[in-house]
Amino acid sequence: MLQKTIQLQQLLIADRSPIFRLGMCSTFKQHFSSAAVFEAGNGDTLMQLFRKHRIDLLIMDDLVFETELRQLIKKLRLINPSTRILFFSDRGEEHFLSCMPRGGIYGYINKKAPSAQLIEAVETLAQGH
Repeated sequence: MLQKTIQLQQLLIADRSPIFRLGMCSTFKQHFSSAAVFEAGNGDTLMQLFRKHRIDLLIMDDLVFETELRQLIKKLRLINPSTRILFFSDRGEEHFLSCMPRGGIYGYINKKAPSAQLIEAVETLAQGH
């Protein structure tokens, strides 16, 4: 199966910590300067931004949401099935395995990973892997 390369034009960072979102947005604006970077601190804001913009990549912590993870992914997929979703969490990878990739999650990075590893993961997803 041929993987599709995506142009990263609109990224959305969803995390409950304002300081963390600030750092993430700054990092992505430096590395992907032509992309618009949005941020959400809760599920309502995430859904509003997701409906308003054609998000290419969503990087999120699942603890932003009160809803069950599979249901959230289904809702997001109905709005924009082409969005790549990368989880960035301090939970273990096994928590997300049931949603990858057929369930809609394309990857997982631990929050303790160096920023270079996160950038590499985003670039890998943009190349269609």
